[in-house]
Amino acid sequence: MKDLTSETINQLRQDARSVVRELGLLNDAFFEIGVTLAERHLLIELSAGLPPTMGEIAERLLLDKSTVSRLISKAVKKGYIQCTADEKDKRKRFLQLTEKGKQVLHAFEPIAFNQTKQALLTLTDEEIKTVYQGVALYAKGLRNARLQSKSDAKKIEGMEEISEQVHQQGYVLELFEKTDENGLYSIFHEVVESGSQFPYESSSREEFHRQFFNPQGKVYVCRSLKGEVVGGFYIKSNYSGRSSHIANAAYMIRDVYRGMGIGSLMVKASLDLVKNLGFQALQFNMVFSQNTTAVKLYEKLGFSIVGKIPHAVRTPKGSYQDGFVMHRQLDDL
Repeated sequence: MKDLTSETINQLRQDARSVVRELGLLNDAFFEIGVTLAERHLLIELSAGLPPTMGEIAERLLLDKSTVSRLISKAVKKGYIQCTADEKDKRKRFLQLTEKGKQVLHAFEPIAFNQTKQALLTLTDEEIKTVYQGVALYAKGLRNARLQSKSDAKKIEGMEEISEQVHQQGYVLELFEKTDENGLYSIFHEVVESGSQFPYESSSREEFHRQFFNPQGKVYVCRSLKGEVVGGFYIKSNYSGRSSHIANAAYMIRDVYRGMGIGSLMVKASLDLVKNLGFQALQFNMVFSQNTTAVKLYEKLGFSIVGKIPHAVRTPKGSYQDGFVMHRQLDDL
């Protein structure tokens, strides 16, 4: 049994915060060079070995692809890196340091190296050995916890377990009934008018029926124990014919109930439901790139971005944002 008291855990957290402060990592830029911490890690990774792809950088930095894409875009604008296409596969692009990027790297690397060296020189040989071992072990523990958390997140419970979790929060998740229509439509109207999730021009009841009620599909609602509809989703076949084994779904939650974990439970429930209906995969055809909350949730639950549609959605203000096609196989459920 590990003796992990609140005091020992908080002491480690306090020491870790002290290290962060001593290294100056609370500053947005590194000293006078003007490089953010994320950019420093990006430049260091690009300096080691052959030019990597964006996907490889995402894996090394432990970041999702959308976050890495924004990081790379900013670094390109600053002139630190450049993208080159593969001669055999033009869709594959490699990242390389520019001369400016190399100069920036050479500017901050000696500072960081000397900072570490000077700190170690104040310690005894035995203490230095303890530092090496301690940091390595702590990094190992963090990695193990991250992988365990990632594994647990992708493990989808059965409908019975999900229903129990929903009930513990004070809600029920059941098939749509006619009495739910006004409550579900009010959420549809709210979400469509916000322009943040669905690309529909109209929030009319007719559009609501056209989008949510497919003859071969199913609609589920999440209600409070008092009967208020707080969210819902539909599931249906994404394609017809020989592609009918791929399902499609869309979710919506009343704004005041966001951030309570209801959305995550509805997605998990839909995965179990479509699996039991005989589908082999679940696919979202248009996830707004700026809807980062949804993108991160889907990725956490095992979905991958399999396609990007440039300028796919016109925003209410007249600008455009990209759309992601996200896909998840169901054979691991």
